[in-house]
Amino acid sequence: MDKIIQQLTDVNSNILLKLGKIDDSNPITEDFHVLVLELQSLIEQREACLKTLVSNSEFIDQPFLMDQFNLSQTLIMRSTKVMEDCRALVQVDNNAKRQIKAYKTIESNR
Repeated sequence: MDKIIQQLTDVNSNILLKLGKIDDSNPITEDFHVLVLELQSLIEQREACLKTLVSNSEFIDQPFLMDQFNLSQTLIMRSTKVMEDCRALVQVDNNAKRQIKAYKTIESNR
């Protein structure tokens, strides 16, 4: 059980590190996209660790689980910002494509 707790602690640290790097990077860059993919992988690892802990009936450290719950809430808030940045980038890309199509249509009608 201590191994899972240590693994979860390491994953939590890496998630916070990645979120910090994501906050400091530009959403347009390739690095941003790589960091987001790495963040998704770490979140999946965290989920697996938490499921293992919760499914073990011998693990009853309630303060630890409350800390994990609070961290989850924090991660949700910070990840939502990343998701909004990605969504805004997609929206800008879609708007640019529409403008290009409009200009092509105008050009072809001349």
